[in-house]
Amino acid sequence: MNSYLFSGYARLPQDVSHQNVHRRVGLVVEVDDHGVVTACSSTLLMDLARDFFARLLIGHSVVTERQEIEAAIHEYYLGHSKAALLFALHQVFEAVDQSAPFAAKGHEA
Repeated sequence: MNSYLFSGYARLPQDVSHQNVHRRVGLVVEVDDHGVVTACSSTLLMDLARDFFARLLIGHSVVTERQEIEAAIHEYYLGHSKAALLFALHQVFEAVDQSAPFAAKGHEA
């Protein structure tokens, strides 16, 4: 297998539609052995929001392009869950940094 799965979670603000369904937003990111995002899923309620957020990450490296990913989210994702998604994404970054495959290769942010 040439990919790894990382996840992160964050509390949702009370004014979002899916807060009644999920109290937290979950973010799951699949990355290849170079750290490039190949797939992304979240617990966002609306399909378009999930797909849009995934497109902001797919093709970018969670090892070397963190600032670019965050800048794109700040500029283009204007939904109410932005802060929670960024927090969950930071948990993904931490998980990458602590994972044996990337730590062993000397990948550091």
